[in-house]
Amino acid sequence: MADLGRQLQEYLAQSKAAAAAGGSSAAPAPPPAGCSQEETGSGGGLGAWLGPLNPFQPGRGAPPAVAAPGSGPSSGSSWPWATEADPCLLGLSRWQRLAGSGLCLLLAALCFGLAALYAPLLLLRARKFALLWSLGSLCALGAAALLRGPARLLREPGRGSLLYLGALGGTLYAALGLRSTLLTALGAAVQLGAAAAA
Repeated sequence: MADLGRQLQEYLAQSKAAAAAGGSSAAPAPPPAGCSQEETGSGGGLGAWLGPLNPFQPGRGAPPAVAAPGSGPSSGSSWPWATEADPCLLGLSRWQRLAGSGLCLLLAALCFGLAALYAPLLLLRARKFALLWSLGSLCALGAAALLRGPARLLREPGRGSLLYLGALGGTLYAALGLRSTLLTALGAAVQLGAAAAA
């Protein structure tokens, strides 16, 4: 492990030396308007590793940062969050929101898959099944909130949505806080009923 850390430090030192030698004549260009340093991939850390995978880099067919509705040929193909910034997610770029949403969807699929493994043992392990199912639902809602924005999702919630969120919270509280199998099963039943009604 120490060898890996030493190799990383040597690589970073070489990169900085090459950047200083090559970039000493001219200052680096600032990122384009509407793009953060993380979005361009030129920053250090995780952005440097994931930068080549970023589909929203300038010059790669990225949607415009600000576009008037109905203006230009690309208005029909722009992303739903390209024109309206969510007040709850001000510090996140589109790439970070997309990556976070993908991670939440993977976690949701993992939780749903593990819950499906407990389905044959539903009578014996009802609390674990309900807990995994509820955590999968929570991760899926988190993915939708990252894509569309939490303020946009909660702007005008319907009665079914509020019932589902209440049942989801109640199921998690009964499974984690109270550790009651009966209340967990009741919350899961209400949760499934609310999802079916919506």
